[in-house]
Amino acid sequence: MNITYSTVGLHEAQRFAQWHATLCRHCLPGDSRRVSREPFECRLEVRRLGAVDVFSMSAPRHEWLRNESHVQAHASDDFWVGFAQEGEGAIEQEGRRVVLKPGDMVLYDAARPFTSVVETRKAYAIRMPRRSLLQRFSGAERAVARVIAPSQPGAPALREMLLQAATLELPERSRVANQFGATLIDLLAATLEMQHGTARDEVPRRDLHKRILDYIHAHFEDPSMSLESLARAHHVSVRTVTRAFAGRGESAMSLVLRLRLEASRCALVEGRAGSVTEAAFRSGFSDLSHFSRVFRKAYGCTPRTLVAANGPD
Repeated sequence: MNITYSTVGLHEAQRFAQWHATLCRHCLPGDSRRVSREPFECRLEVRRLGAVDVFSMSAPRHEWLRNESHVQAHASDDFWVGFAQEGEGAIEQEGRRVVLKPGDMVLYDAARPFTSVVETRKAYAIRMPRRSLLQRFSGAERAVARVIAPSQPGAPALREMLLQAATLELPERSRVANQFGATLIDLLAATLEMQHGTARDEVPRRDLHKRILDYIHAHFEDPSMSLESLARAHHVSVRTVTRAFAGRGESAMSLVLRLRLEASRCALVEGRAGSVTEAAFRSGFSDLSHFSRVFRKAYGCTPRTLVAANGPD
């Protein structure tokens, strides 16, 4: 999915509306507002590298708003990183507002409302699956709307790799593209962890449901996980575990299955598993027939299809 869009050739009166429609289609649905009155000349390029999409753009000053109604109507749980190479910007999320100077980067979350202001001759963004980043750095959700400054450890290498990603000419589903995209997420996770430290819940964990959720996210790859093992780990009965998830839309073991499926799919798409068997066992499955059956039901294709699609160039 390599896309190039430009307002060159459009009448000035049409440019902003077309830009808005293009961002809604290829980036995130939201509302926009033109701030600058200068001619609205802008450009967008999109490249796919495995599980990662890389965006290059230039545009006059404008505002982008993704509110709760957009989040509900157009669900997306991807993480994004914005990088202002030339120009300035700002983003507000989770009650924090950061101003981006040239060279700054910032992480933001498509699953939560945010507002951004962009005025840049050259800016970049990367979009990545939520699970891919959380697997590498479980504290990513508390790192949103915090500046990743150029002087921060890891930031220069991350910035350089992002710039390379924006210009690479690679088949989007080739093994090297998958590996490059996965390495980009690895480097982002390392940079965030050096800035924010290992993830710790900043709120006391008094709620049993929250404690079990945290435990499942940390240990779902253990093939012996069951309602009984969850109950033992939290010194409660199986019935209490079941009640903790009642009325929340997903049972404890349904969550375990979903996380295992997401982990196995990410491993296959990003080329981090050399075979279906490796992806299944590393993600907590112990029965390959069961794994293939539930994978196909969840994603509409067999895991071997992904191995074939992401094979050697």
